[in-house]
Amino acid sequence: AAVESLNTFHPYFYVHKRQPNPKDPLIRNTMLGYISNFGKVPKQLFNKPHPPRFSSKKDGSSTPHPTPFFFRLDKLKTSVQTFRGPVGQILCLEKEVLVLEKNRLLLSPSSSCFFSWGSPDNSCAFGNYVTEKIFAVSEGLRGWGTTLCAACPNSTTVITAGTSTVVCVWRVTVAKDKLTHMKLRKPLYGHTDSVTCLAVSEVHNMVVSGSCDLTCILWDLEELSYITQLTGHTNSISALAINDLTGEIASCAGPELYLWTMKGQLLSSSDTSSGPRADILCVCFSQRHEWDSRNVIVTGCTNGV
Repeated sequence: AAVESLNTFHPYFYVHKRQPNPKDPLIRNTMLGYISNFGKVPKQLFNKPHPPRFSSKKDGSSTPHPTPFFFRLDKLKTSVQTFRGPVGQILCLEKEVLVLEKNRLLLSPSSSCFFSWGSPDNSCAFGNYVTEKIFAVSEGLRGWGTTLCAACPNSTTVITAGTSTVVCVWRVTVAKDKLTHMKLRKPLYGHTDSVTCLAVSEVHNMVVSGSCDLTCILWDLEELSYITQLTGHTNSISALAINDLTGEIASCAGPELYLWTMKGQLLSSSDTSSGPRADILCVCFSQRHEWDSRNVIVTGCTNGV
């Protein structure tokens, strides 16, 4: 239907994950220029015709989007349910919310397999989220110091970092509760102290690492290469987030929140503590609509706020 409606883009704009990089530097630079200026276009969004937009209530009723919590902060209520241990990851899926304990990450929202780290011998493990059973243990991390953080951009990639100061990108293959492959793709060198947090955006092809050396480094997820460094923090980096809509990056150091463009330019910084000093532990973006000025950045601090 898109072809019939002449609603298509130049082939260079489309995301081809399995297509190898062009060897011709001219074509490659042209593609990178297109992507840098206009972004990537998904191959397909809908597998069936998009429903028509209703012009009035008489024509029919469409389900309204629920009002985001941050539009009415006075109506917020504290959750009664608590988690049995430290929380490491929260995934808001279409029909459920998944909560994983500290040092655990789900390989992908559609998979029940999780990746875990932090054991005394610095090995890592793979298990089933539903059954809570570990089905594979790997010793691949042992030569890279103590692992402090990890990220999973997709079901075949795991990124780890820690006291070795090196960001390690691993290729993994897991099928039917069985680990068949785990191999280091490339170690990324750049930090001079322990790496404390990671954030990754497959949409913008970007990895961000934060360190005790008071800097963050942006890496190209596809090329596994250095892009730029974010400097000016006054404390160790404690939390990172990437906005998949805009490409903006939030970095946190102590009580300070910094906002950067995906090119590494500082947009703003703010002290989030409203009383006694409270360090930020986690951060995320609301991503309702890119054009909505009511979008917010949410931080969680050591004082429970």
